[in-house]
Parts: sequence; structure tokens; C-alpha cells
Amino acid sequence: MRPAPDIGVERQTDSEPASSAFRFQVQPEFHEIPLGAGADETALDEQMVAFARDYWGGQEEREPLRALTAALYGVNSRHLVSEGAVFNAMGVFPVGGGEDGSKSAERVSRCTLLVSVQDLDNPDPVLAAAGIAETLARSKHGGHVLPVRLPAGPAVVHVAGTRMVWELADGEQERFSVRIEIWLPFPGEDRVLVMSLSTADVHDLYMYQAVLADIADTITFDDSGADRPEDPSVAPATAAAPTPNPFG
Repeated sequence: MRPAPDIGVERQTDSEPASSAFRFQVQPEFHEIPLGAGADETALDEQMVAFARDYWGGQEEREPLRALTAALYGVNSRHLVSEGAVFNAMGVFPVGGGEDGSKSAERVSRCTLLVSVQDLDNPDPVLAAAGIAETLARSKHGGHVLPVRLPAGPAVVHVAGTRMVWELADGEQERFSVRIEIWLPFPGEDRVLVMSLSTADVHDLYMYQAVLADIADTITFDDSGADRPEDPSVAPATAAAPTPNPFG
């Protein structure tokens, strides 16, 4: 995996002690979408305006698109935070072409990465992972469930597909998407870390399985005994990275 910035996340409220911070690395093809956690309305609005400008560019004729993007992503970010999200990003991955950059990519594949922290009765990570696997296997969403062992502890991989159908004048139109999840219980508290990578480019499933596996291998918890970066400049990520126009 190519070098990527460390991302540290620590959640805390006035009524409960801080939970264990955790860190992971993402490939540089991922571009963070502001969540606004801990920011007031004005600060989040400013972050979304900056994100929309990076997304669409600064051309004057694209101002309506920038305004719509900022508004839609702002509403979605507030909802995601209320559901426990701590990191959100879009991935723009070139596919094909020369690895040395001598040839242009044949196409671009896109995905989204969402990381959340959920409460969980977690007496023991091994038992918690086994319970998660059993619950996912019996859920109505179906899919494939596989218990795995990550450097940070026992986890569960869940892969599921979705089919969406629209009734149009000239017949049905369908779209498919696939979601890959990693459920990783915290080693010392009643919480679970959930990484979810979703894409409509279902033919790239194997590539994204490898992408998420590489990210999962970098997860460390404060109390896991894993080495933390010595660079004091590494801090929790809150601002969006510049994002190229995903439409090319």
C-alpha cells in the first residue's frame, strides 16, 4: 500500500470518559469528506463550501453545482455523525494503464469509505466477533460472512450486494452495488469499529477487497500495545483533503 496519512479518531462527550483512540491508514486515492464532528454550523458550512470547490473546481458557471453539493453533503454529514460516523471519504482509483505512469488509466473506479463506532456489549473481543458473525449471517441482508484475525484483534468481514430497480417509460432500469464491511470489536470497551466500503463498480469487487484489507491491517488501538507514530504533527483528521473532480 502506498504511503498515506495516519488518521486518529477519539470520541468523547461531557457525560462519559473518552473512548480508546484508534488509527488507520488509507490509500492516497481516498479523499476525505468533512463530517463536522465537534464543529459548529458555521464551521461545517465553511468546510463544505471548500469541499465543493475542490470537487467541482472554481469555474463561475459551476457555482450552482457547488452550492448543491455543499448542501447535500452537509445534510448527509450531520446524519452520519448522529449515527456514529467518525470518518467518510470517496475513493477515485485509476484502473489499467502503466504502473510507471507511461500510459493513461483505461478507466476510473469509484467507491466510498465510511468508518463508524457503535456501542456493543463486548465482554470479550473473541466472543463479540463470534456474535457479530452469527448475527450478520442470519440477517435479512444476506451476503457472505467470514471471521478473520487482524493485527488489531478478531474481526468479521461481511460482503453483500444490492439491486435497485426503477420503473421507466421504456422499461425497467436496474443498478447494482456491493458493500464490504469489517467489524472489529474494541479490545477494552463496549464498542465496535465498523469500516464499510461501498461501490457501484461491482466488477472491481476483488480490487476493493484488497484495498479494504490493506487498510484494516493498519488499524491500531491505544490500548492494543501497538506502536504509535512518533511524529507529533500527526493529529486527528478533521478537514477535507483536496478532491479531484470524480467525473474526470
